[in-house]
Amino acid sequence: MTPAINFRYDQFPFPFHAVLISHHGKRIQEDFIFPCQKNQLHRMFSITKSFTALAVCALAADQRIQLSDPIIRYFPDYTPADPHPWLAEMTIQDLLDMRTCHSATTYKINPSENWVRSFFVTPPDHRSGQIFKYDTSAAHTLASLVRRLSGLGVLDYLRGVFLDALGFSESARILKDPFQEEMGGTGLLATVDDILITAEFLMSLYQGTWRSRYGSVISESYPESFFERYAELIKTCVSLRSPTLHEGKTLDECQGYGSQFWRIRNGFMMYGMGGQYAAFYPDEDLIIVTAADTQSLQGATQIILDEMNRIDTLLKKENGSIAESVSFPQRPVEYGDSEKLSNALSLLSGSYQFLENRQGFLSCSISAKEVSLVHKSCIYRFPVSLSEPAEITDPRYHQRLFIETSGLSDGSLYQYIEIYDEYLGSIRLLFHGDGNKLTVYMRKIEESLFLEMNGFLEAVRIS
Repeated sequence: MTPAINFRYDQFPFPFHAVLISHHGKRIQEDFIFPCQKNQLHRMFSITKSFTALAVCALAADQRIQLSDPIIRYFPDYTPADPHPWLAEMTIQDLLDMRTCHSATTYKINPSENWVRSFFVTPPDHRSGQIFKYDTSAAHTLASLVRRLSGLGVLDYLRGVFLDALGFSESARILKDPFQEEMGGTGLLATVDDILITAEFLMSLYQGTWRSRYGSVISESYPESFFERYAELIKTCVSLRSPTLHEGKTLDECQGYGSQFWRIRNGFMMYGMGGQYAAFYPDEDLIIVTAADTQSLQGATQIILDEMNRIDTLLKKENGSIAESVSFPQRPVEYGDSEKLSNALSLLSGSYQFLENRQGFLSCSISAKEVSLVHKSCIYRFPVSLSEPAEITDPRYHQRLFIETSGLSDGSLYQYIEIYDEYLGSIRLLFHGDGNKLTVYMRKIEESLFLEMNGFLEAVRIS
């Protein structure tokens, strides 16, 4: 390994614990930094979500569930007698994709409530299956689903599928909530090496090389037909399923979401708070696993992700797949596609009436010319413009706004609105629907104004 490809962590302004790099199945870097040790368990936070998804996909590959099944089917004891339609319609796939009917992690709203039950009794505020909203209670509920159907926790179930065959640590475990359910969204304790050997196996499933690399050991657990189905499910899990421009806080977080896996530049990732990452770059057959504690430094996440991307870029330059002058992309992949914008406008154009909402919006209309939002105090008219941002002055606060519109891969319409005046900030609007019903997500990032531009809205078509 050349010094340039070595992962550079010496100057990171936060505690960095470990980095492991696998290239074409061979380790080219393995560093553990005090107090982290090779065989020591490390809290992996939201990497747990990916393991929970692996267990759910194994249940599906074993044909014990279908991902299109309504989640309430498996929790009749927690489901209200007359469940809200938005809850009743929610599928296992919706939970995997973070497209639930909730806008926040439900067990944090009332911590004294049974954490899994909270997912079913918290009133929903929008339709399921529409718009990505990060929700750890979805993964927590899926871990409970695994236990209900297999009689085992997530790790113990996966041990019988492939983890034991890989040499996964016997001492690894998932912490439990106060009601003795596994914390399937955040509770994994495992070694950094555990994460890498799991990631290498997942890469083989993704690339279709699992038979030659692992067939002799995993075939003892399940038939080949199971792993064929499992590999297809994993490919779906790591693909782009939901745009995240409206929620992303870093460049990589804006690349999209799969099913408990994040999309990143040129790849996908198991992504845990504090710098617990397993980044997959399939084009280079490259995996980078890190462990750290970035919690005290805002923006530290992107420092690690940029270093990962630097190594992927260097390897691409070494093998000649990109030119020396290529730099990191500065815009998310969803921006600037005229065909996607045309598709979104074709699907969503029309007039809609909002259901009763706390924000005070009454109706909206979408056309190739503008998006109009009728509020009880004014009418917002946001021009649709692909070539360059459109400038307006808003009718309520009299601030200069610059609006950029994009069509996204799932048929959504996205508007990024920059506030550039006496007040400074942004508004993100996302519209998703089927032509008859419309879900709108609004997020304002500004200190004082546009308080109404936050949260979900549901609407029905009127013309």
